[in-house]
Amino acid sequence: MSNEHIDDDLAFALQVTGFELATEPPAPDTPLGRILAYAAEHGYESLTDEHFDLAKLGLL
Repeated sequence: MSNEHIDDDLAFALQVTGFELATEPPAPDTPLGRILAYAAEHGYESLTDEHFDLAKLGLL
């Protein structure tokens, strides 16, 4: 089985559940963008649940 078939199946499953597989990095003003920026500066191992809460609130 080729990886292309798996990717198509994954894309379809995500679409059916209301999601899509992103090919671009997240915008910096989104929670995920804030988390990735923080992790790039401080390291992924420094992330805690509080960081995710702050990112969702736009405070990170």
